[in-house]
Amino acid sequence: MVRIQLGDPISHPCNRSRRVVTLGARVQQLAASLSITASLVSSNQEETDRLHAFRVLMHAEIQAYVESIATNVLDVTERLARTSRLTHAGHHLLVYHALHPLNAARSSGNAKYPDFSVTALRSNWHGTHATLEMAIDAHRRRIKGNNGIKPSNLNMLLIPIGFRDSFFAERFRDKMKELGEKRGQVAHGAGALIPTIPTGAGELNLYRDVEAGLRDMDRYAPRVLIPAW
Repeated sequence: MVRIQLGDPISHPCNRSRRVVTLGARVQQLAASLSITASLVSSNQEETDRLHAFRVLMHAEIQAYVESIATNVLDVTERLARTSRLTHAGHHLLVYHALHPLNAARSSGNAKYPDFSVTALRSNWHGTHATLEMAIDAHRRRIKGNNGIKPSNLNMLLIPIGFRDSFFAERFRDKMKELGEKRGQVAHGAGALIPTIPTGAGELNLYRDVEAGLRDMDRYAPRVLIPAW
């Protein structure tokens, strides 16, 4: 079995993504239920409202998709830990958990530099397992408190469990930010003030622009579940 160490580059993701197939089907169902087609150009408020509703609901589906990937990584990591095995994601999470107090001045005094070595973590597995459980619980709370899909949200959800910031293409990150901002314009009441006329093609393209990156996210997940030992 392949073993990887903290910081090792992760390449050759899995070839298939079943989750993104399900996500694509959900987006298509949403479009059909709201009569959103590529030829639709809004000519009245009712059509504008349907297009904006599609945008908000599509955003919610994508957010749930990203969160489900992070949750699944935690679930598998927790399950393997019961057999005294530590995933690459768990290794990253332990280090993140130890360093996280440095984010705030009032808690930085309680932070300690963690021992990165697999040997040390494995030799004190009882303590490692207890800390890992706390780290997993803390990250589940982050996932529960998440409220978006912008790059900052992706970093919060995925970086602590071993995803690399450099893995996702800059264009994908830009498009996720754009989708998050456009959803915010509608969800926070500013949709009526947007000067551009929404179209079905424009809304459907918001999903198509990020689909490949979302597929890569799911394909990448099994790599962070490779055991550190």
